[in-house]
Amino acid sequence: MEAPAQHQAAWRRWVEAPLVICGAALIFILMGLSFSDALLRSLFNKPIFGANDYAQILLSFAIAISFPLCVMSGRLIAIDTITDMMPAPVQKILDWLVTIMGVVILSYLSWRAFSNALEAASFGESTLLLQLPFGPSYYAVAAGSGLSALLLLVERLLR
Repeated sequence: MEAPAQHQAAWRRWVEAPLVICGAALIFILMGLSFSDALLRSLFNKPIFGANDYAQILLSFAIAISFPLCVMSGRLIAIDTITDMMPAPVQKILDWLVTIMGVVILSYLSWRAFSNALEAASFGESTLLLQLPFGPSYYAVAAGSGLSALLLLVERLLR
C-alpha cells in the first residue's frame, strides 16, 4: 500500500510546487507594489504610475493559480451536515454527483474565460491607464479553471 501513496504524493508535488512558488511570487510582488505605491504617494506625493493596472493584472493571475491549489488542498466549500447522517453508499453517490457538478462548472468557466480571452484580443480590451491587454488574464483564468476541473476529477478517482 505504500507505493500508490508515494506515487500519488510525487505527482501532487510536481503540480503543487510550481503553483505555490508562482502564487507566492505574485503575492509578494503585489504586496511590494501596494506598499511602494502607498509609501510614495504619502511621503512624496508621487504614486507609481499605473499601479492599479499592474495590480489588476497580477491579481487575476494570483486568483487563477489559487483555483487548483484550493482543489489540491481540499479547501473547497462543503456543507455535509445532512450527508454525514446518510448511509455510506448514498454518501458516495452524492460525493460523485458533487464532483461531476464541480467539474462541469469549472470546465464551463474555463471555456468562457478562453472565449473571453479571444474576444478581448480581437477587440483590444485593455486596462485604462497603461493599456495592458486583458487577454493574458483571461487565458490564466481559463488555464486555472481547466486545471482545477482536471484535478477535481483525478482526486475523486484516486480516493
